Amino acid sequence: MVAARHRAPATALVRLGETRLAHADAGALAGVRREAWRRFLETGIPTTRVEDWKYARIDALLARPFAAPGPAEPAAGTLAAAFAGGPRARRLILANGRVLAGPSHVGGLPPGMRVLSLAEAIARFPERVAEVLAEVPDPGPFTDLNTALAEDGAWIELEEGVRPEVPLQLLFVAVGEPSAVMAHPRVVVRLGAGARLHLIESHLAEGAGHVLTNLVLQVRLDEGAELVHEKLQAAEGGHALLARTSVRLATGARLRDRVATVGGDFVRNELDVRLEGEGGEALMAGLYLPRDREQVDTLVRVHHHAPRCHSDQFYKGVVEDRARAAFAGRITVHPGAQDTDAYQQNRNLLLSDEAEVDAKPELEIFADEVRCSHGATVGGLDEAALFYLRTRGIGRAAAEALLTYAFAGEVVTRFDDPELAAQLRRAILARVPGGGMLDPEGLVA
Repeated sequence: MVAARHRAPATALVRLGETRLAHADAGALAGVRREAWRRFLETGIPTTRVEDWKYARIDALLARPFAAPGPAEPAAGTLAAAFAGGPRARRLILANGRVLAGPSHVGGLPPGMRVLSLAEAIARFPERVAEVLAEVPDPGPFTDLNTALAEDGAWIELEEGVRPEVPLQLLFVAVGEPSAVMAHPRVVVRLGAGARLHLIESHLAEGAGHVLTNLVLQVRLDEGAELVHEKLQAAEGGHALLARTSVRLATGARLRDRVATVGGDFVRNELDVRLEGEGGEALMAGLYLPRDREQVDTLVRVHHHAPRCHSDQFYKGVVEDRARAAFAGRITVHPGAQDTDAYQQNRNLLLSDEAEVDAKPELEIFADEVRCSHGATVGGLDEAALFYLRTRGIGRAAAEALLTYAFAGEVVTRFDDPELAAQLRRAILARVPGGGMLDPEGLVA
């Protein structure tokens, strides 16, 4: 029976799941899928009465009669415009959740590095895939839905000490179809001790229609491993994205996670980080710029389980028109996690009287000898700064654009890949009111 704070899934979604499970895999993977589907049906769709979904209005989004996506082939120009990581980067390209072997390029990898489609991984070692898919802690209904229905995605493994010189880009394209479709890609990343990977994740859209991508990325970093994860979401035109990233860090492991959302009818980014070994570090930063009636939700959960770990959250939002954004960040310092350094900061800029931001910073401490802080701000442009620019001969519209661009740029500078940062700067200028008055360096043209 569905809990009172949840709503039963729409009939079309239930039918879609039952059809998929009727042709499910054999063995342990089939059991993992059925158990996840059972939990999803039992839990149901969260309503705003569930604290973690308090500001997320997803009823209309999930009420559509979704179908499974068919084969999709985005235009070559669409893909090329989103390439990042340099000419030598390896790329795995997915359209509506399915890997496209033709335009993908994952050959010539260094020894000890393996990049497969999830479909290939299921065919080659289904028992191991089943074990890994069941590992996500506190999965939640949409992770369970993904586990039950995922057919494709990526399987990325680096053995001990492997450090490829070039990034790996995962390029997700939402291709509109005549009817609404829902895709469930699953990405698994495993880095052995001392390994390092620069992973670029890009999202874009092509064509009209409603595509809901329910993506789960699960990461395990062994002792001393390092992951640089940079994500740019720019899928406009009625497309929606539910993205859950779960990261577990062993002793001395390091995570740098960067995300920017500059398009999407509804986008929800969930990041769950668990520092399970001594001396781990997680540095997180994000930027969201919803406009029109778009909505962007950001949910960050950082768990300090071990002593002498460091985490830092830095998220900024620029919200205009009648758009909505929500940020909920929680730091939990568990018993025994002494000498923890944990910080969280969320700043929001409202450019319209009808725009809305809901910020909810949280801090729970169950250990002594810790250094922790958190906070959030919401406000408009600084009139004193505007006045200063006006006295230097800059018109009000250009001055407002300049200040807004500078506000967002503090996150852009944290992106390592220059091509991805350049794409983000262009996207910001296209969204910021008066952005056409500025050049890509943020100077008045």
